[in-house]
Amino acid sequence: MTAPDREVDLVVLGAGAAGMTAALTAAALGLEVVLLEKAAVVGGTTAISAGSVWVPNSRHGAPDDNVERARTYLQATVGDRLRPEMAEAFLARGPEMLAFLEDQAGLRFRAYPYHPDYLATADGATLRGRVLEALPFDGRLLGRDFALLRRPLPEFTLFGGMMVDRTDIGHLLNATRSLGSLRHALWLVARHATDRLRFPRGTRLVMGNALAGRLLHALLGRAVEIRTGAAVAGLCERDGRIDGVALGDGSRLLARRGVVLATGGFSRHPELRRRLLPEPVAEHSPLVESVTGDGVTLGMAAGGRLGEGHAATSFWAPMSIRPRPDGSTAVFPHFVLDRGKPGLIAIDRNGRRFLNEATTYHLFGQAMHAADRERPCIPCFFLCDHPFVLKYGLGMVRPRGLNLAGAVRDGYVTRADSIAGLAAALGIDPAVLADSVARNNRHAADGVDPAFGKGGDAYQRNLGDPAHGPNPCLGPIATPPFYAIRVWPGDIGASVGLVTDADARVLDGTGNPVPGLYACGNDMDSMMAGIYPGPGITIGPAMTFGWIAARHAARSNVG
Repeated sequence: MTAPDREVDLVVLGAGAAGMTAALTAAALGLEVVLLEKAAVVGGTTAISAGSVWVPNSRHGAPDDNVERARTYLQATVGDRLRPEMAEAFLARGPEMLAFLEDQAGLRFRAYPYHPDYLATADGATLRGRVLEALPFDGRLLGRDFALLRRPLPEFTLFGGMMVDRTDIGHLLNATRSLGSLRHALWLVARHATDRLRFPRGTRLVMGNALAGRLLHALLGRAVEIRTGAAVAGLCERDGRIDGVALGDGSRLLARRGVVLATGGFSRHPELRRRLLPEPVAEHSPLVESVTGDGVTLGMAAGGRLGEGHAATSFWAPMSIRPRPDGSTAVFPHFVLDRGKPGLIAIDRNGRRFLNEATTYHLFGQAMHAADRERPCIPCFFLCDHPFVLKYGLGMVRPRGLNLAGAVRDGYVTRADSIAGLAAALGIDPAVLADSVARNNRHAADGVDPAFGKGGDAYQRNLGDPAHGPNPCLGPIATPPFYAIRVWPGDIGASVGLVTDADARVLDGTGNPVPGLYACGNDMDSMMAGIYPGPGITIGPAMTFGWIAARHAARSNVG
């Protein structure tokens, strides 16, 4: 028997950062809102991400930052692809969105003490203040609804579910040299041990899990209805206006003020993936399995159109893969922990370096595709020596090599006692590989990378080791045994999406709004147009335009 229709003010599809922000804002403004999530848990890709939020000129920003400087940076990096009306809306409303979430919804953010913009030599770039993160969150505050929050990637946790951020990692690595770090490390482990007596994983949440957890806690505090496992069959239209959704059970959930699409973008939609991604189409992505293009498909069926002219249709990062004990595949994005450190080089399948390893992860992925058009480069290899692995780890191998033996056994890591032996294991000409290593070692000694300029700006040096000189990103590969892992380009989020106006309203082919239909997050065509100027340039705009969409819907005339 079909369930009866129901009418509310606003329906939001997708419970990542964008959708949860839209739903939370609508509820705070007095609207009756229902949040629909296809997966069995909430948080989306946000929950398994670093959770960085790029919002210039917020209350947490650096004193020397301002709207004009941020505008200059976006113009310098995104260039002619920048839509001024979208940029102005983001720059004006982003700080307001953060203040709203902190003052009226109880969220808490802080700026990273030091985090340069990614394109650090561009006009308007800053060294700190624009990149925010949610403060660690106590998952116990969610009560039984803690189980509703998507778990982080297991490869980003320790001891069966203990989350750690970059500050924690620093303390753990320094625990034998600093009393303060030892105390912090012991507290982390003791807290986690206590958690495991009552919970299936640690309840101290950091990074994207903390952001998603805080948003979920705020939604529950306002009694917002959240439906997981919710199948949406289509949008409902009346008198030329989108006024709800048709559900999989045959009923309709009507919405007086419209529908917000925030389902995560096209990334796992098979047809759009083949059409929009470059060849060879990436096989590996850390995005959650529910990001199958539902919002984009619904929006196009209602008359919306996809954006064009992007520098890249998706955002990229280098990925390594490894089988998990349960038969699934771990996809590990190499964001910050290894590739910029001194003593690692990336080589193509001929044994030559082909890029600056410390470049942004997005540019790294693009460089792999570009190089592969000329010579085999997908996958490429990360190469290092034994002291590197002990000090920094390598992908899914932890520092100090605690799980190195298992990674060698299952084939994730290739190990050899000589460079020639490693070349043979990888199918590379040993003379070519030996030359690449010798060149690296010469450049490490003088601190200058003449071929690619590794360590040449503030962002790159921030990825390196500040205690290493003369260049924090260049080090020798000299002490056996030697190691390599295979690395592929993987997409980490859509850039192309539904074109909207500055109020997040979906636009049709003539440039007019589709009445009652909004899009945010990766369902919205990215204002960055395939450029990646800083960490959190997906989540920051996603939350801002989710907030804008809900506010516009609250003001809409429904009479």
